[in-house]
Amino acid sequence: RLRLGQEGLQIVLPIGVAAFDEIARQVGSPALADLMTDAAGAIVVGDGGSTFFDRFEVSRAHLMPGPTTSGDPLDDYTRGVLTGAVSEAWGGPPGNFQFRLIYPFIQAQPALPFQRLGCAAGLPPPGPLGIQIHPTFGPWWAYRALIVVSFSVDAEPDLASSCPACSRPCVSTCPAQAVTAAGFIPEHCITQRMAALACRDSCASRRSCPVGAAHRYSDDQLAFHMRASFDLVAPGK
Repeated sequence: RLRLGQEGLQIVLPIGVAAFDEIARQVGSPALADLMTDAAGAIVVGDGGSTFFDRFEVSRAHLMPGPTTSGDPLDDYTRGVLTGAVSEAWGGPPGNFQFRLIYPFIQAQPALPFQRLGCAAGLPPPGPLGIQIHPTFGPWWAYRALIVVSFSVDAEPDLASSCPACSRPCVSTCPAQAVTAAGFIPEHCITQRMAALACRDSCASRRSCPVGAAHRYSDDQLAFHMRASFDLVAPGK
């Protein structure tokens, strides 16, 4: 956990075999043993705030001037950082521990239900924004990987949900009425972003969330992620 935290990967949540396999059974995704023969546990990894992205920007400016291998420089950076950090932390002598890294990237295989696995590992369920609000980082965090490991892991207490007691400014702020108390309506969001340039690079609702305000992304970081998500639904627009 310390080694991952040094890279800005502060969200590290273990999930046991039984909890993992129950999620897999519900959605028809691979069980833990299908992912690695000696699997005995898994760890959900995410980054919160700006540290990970800031390090990526430095790396992109000084160490990664050429074309990417995946078409997404942040995905490439994530793979490199996690492979190095996990190998250093848990690789050890040959045969000591085994691990496998699985990513939530578009077109990454196998495709896993990261949000459901995050809930099983203790993260709150999705709020009105359609994303999980971390009690420390609010909406300013992202999944980066699942580490399948050959040693057992102990479950940690569930993280508290901030949404039930919140006045939910995210709902009233959304110009598309995509953010509702009953849940997120992606079709409304996509329609709004197609029509309104301001919603392509930013999100008024997300910015209005009072949780984790100290960890809010910079305008440049938010625009980077927003443009990436928009390109998925409207490539080349």
